[in-house]
Amino acid sequence: MSFKEAMAGGEFPVSLEITPPRAAKAAVLLRRARLLEACTVTVNVIHRPERQSSLEAALELQREGLEPIWHLATGGRTIEDVTADVARAHQAGLGHVLCLRGDHVADTPGTRVTDAIAVVRERAPGMAIGAALDQYRTDERSDRFLAGKLRAGARSIWTQPVFELAPLLRAAGFVKAVEADAHVVAMAMPLLTPESLDAISERLGIPAPEELRRRIEAGEEEAWGAFEETLATLARVDLVDAVAIMTYRADPPPGTAERIVAALQRAGITESAGAAADR
Repeated sequence: MSFKEAMAGGEFPVSLEITPPRAAKAAVLLRRARLLEACTVTVNVIHRPERQSSLEAALELQREGLEPIWHLATGGRTIEDVTADVARAHQAGLGHVLCLRGDHVADTPGTRVTDAIAVVRERAPGMAIGAALDQYRTDERSDRFLAGKLRAGARSIWTQPVFELAPLLRAAGFVKAVEADAHVVAMAMPLLTPESLDAISERLGIPAPEELRRRIEAGEEEAWGAFEETLATLARVDLVDAVAIMTYRADPPPGTAERIVAALQRAGITESAGAAADR
């Protein structure tokens, strides 16, 4: 069962979001992709400059029997570039794409995300289309962009890391109001040191709640407890349909995978994820 099918069937599937290596190194890519293989349905491959492209990494993972989600980054790329990549992905049989602006060179013209979604719908019929959401942006312009992506054809919306529930609930409610059949995939990220919290907060422009900071400062066990509680909360929220796990480091320290799996189990998530992956 695919990630899309699992959400549509009322499961609560788990995706792992990974960063590909700087060069095409299959062993490194597969090691990262299989970090949570026992409980993940799909692998969400980030697109970053100066790294193996998300499309190349996704194609490699598909050849290895995994279900990748390709990041189609539109910033700094022409509509011809986007169309060529979509045609290649469709020909190779990729089943899921996340259309987003991505990192790009500021002075290079880019393609609008809504236009990229339209290209996918036209050139890759049947491909599941996702789009990104920053739930911490609450202005009308951000809502308008999000509504445009949904109306263009995005049917899964992927959030930034969840530090607080209220911004997520507001954004997820907006998604469902615009498109009742759209799915919301919330990101959860175990952050174990104040330095990691500050780095993510600064990089993504996300405010770091003082309560979360206090718990992380109390030590690693308390930080893991905060992560587990976030997972359990996401699993209970009707507006959230799946969870995406991302680790702070591309190659996390030994024992991290086991702690994440244990947290998913205690949150009651891995049962449904494992069942979906087996079918």
